[in-house]
Amino acid sequence: MVVSKNYKIKEQNGMYYIVPSSVPGCPQCGGEMKIRDSKRRKVIVADGTVDTFVLRRYKCTVCGRVHLELPDIMVPHKHYSRWAIVNSINGERNCSAEQSTIYRWNREKMQLERLLVQVEDKSPEAKRTGGDNNCRCAGN
Repeated sequence: MVVSKNYKIKEQNGMYYIVPSSVPGCPQCGGEMKIRDSKRRKVIVADGTVDTFVLRRYKCTVCGRVHLELPDIMVPHKHYSRWAIVNSINGERNCSAEQSTIYRWNREKMQLERLLVQVEDKSPEAKRTGGDNNCRCAGN
């Protein structure tokens, strides 16, 4: 999975297309990637509306792995948008999700924070230790 930050959203026929500023490199080996195909993914925003995104899938020319390009407004493996999840965890009551879903997000708060940190391209150690590599809790 490749998380993209520099992109534009283009709407066409009721679907949203992610147009990246450049083709990303392979996160596994750093090789060049070519567009393989695309897939549709629905995202539920805080007010309950469902938006359909067409996401590109890339194949690495070196290692052969397939990676999905995911915009930073989505959380991996979740149907709700990033902002709906973050606002619900922070206690705002304006999300259309059922109470059981919000309860599960609160229960999974640590896992969700790790996913959101991966989306922001920060390592958990750098966030936890303030970037100090000599800190014992960073695994040194």
